[in-house]
Amino acid sequence: MSETLCLIPARGGSKRFPHKNRALLLGQPLISYAIGAAVGAGVFDEVWVSTDDAAIADIARGARVQVHDRPAALAADDARIIDVVLDFLSWREAQGRLPQKLCTLLPTAALVRPEDLRGASALLAARNADFVMAVTTYLDNPFLALEEHDGFLRLFFGTKYLKRSQLLPEVMVDSGYFYLASVSALRKEQTFYGQRLVGYPIPRERSVDIDEPAHLKIAEALHRVAAGA
Repeated sequence: MSETLCLIPARGGSKRFPHKNRALLLGQPLISYAIGAAVGAGVFDEVWVSTDDAAIADIARGARVQVHDRPAALAADDARIIDVVLDFLSWREAQGRLPQKLCTLLPTAALVRPEDLRGASALLAARNADFVMAVTTYLDNPFLALEEHDGFLRLFFGTKYLKRSQLLPEVMVDSGYFYLASVSALRKEQTFYGQRLVGYPIPRERSVDIDEPAHLKIAEALHRVAAGA
């Protein structure tokens, strides 16, 4: 079956930021922004929210997307997103409706836009790739990272990168927004970092991964800038 689905994995618990997936961002639950982008993209046959939380399930149903009841074993703090995704795909396979492609869209992707998801879908086809990951740039070049040894700081990568910033390697990082993949490759490799992986760029000014309350304030400020407020 040639279907493309979107799965938003949104558990209820979080040690660092309790109930973060339904925390209010400019008056709306955080997860609502991801749901809105997924529905608005127009490239998914179905949009699903995987959750163990009744309140999140109500938000999803209110937005007219489908809810998958996440098993309790996959709702603990040590549960991995990839395991949630693979469990969902096994459930779909048991129904005889295994999709061809799946986009895992994180509920904390506060500034993701429908055009990002459309662009990623087009990139997957254009590059003949198996995986597309939303990526962004580092605020500071990671090759200048320092770590402490015996009470003193040392360059993590050594002195070889002590050169003009323009000469440092150009690198990017997972933005924490979404992962679009061929389901067959995803199930075979069981990782979002597959062999045939390409990056879809998210501008730094629209990239904030919300893990703690302070990040919500940053997202609010970036939303206002994006809206021209």
